[in-house]
Amino acid sequence: MSAPTDFYLTQLQPLVGGTITALARTGASDDPLDEELYGFVVKCRDGRQRTLLLLCDDEGNGPGSFMYADDE
Repeated sequence: MSAPTDFYLTQLQPLVGGTITALARTGASDDPLDEELYGFVVKCRDGRQRTLLLLCDDEGNGPGSFMYADDE
């Protein structure tokens, strides 16, 4: 059985060897309690472009998380 970390590392694997081409942000929400997210855009070795958004809080009291999507 693999650890939860292995799941996340598998999700990040397509980014290895890619190039960060831009910074990304989600933009402001209509809800004033929602915070804007940020991350970066990666041009991957397979030619696809993916945006990775960082979801960890500023306290740094956990490994955090991320989400990314293929930019098509």
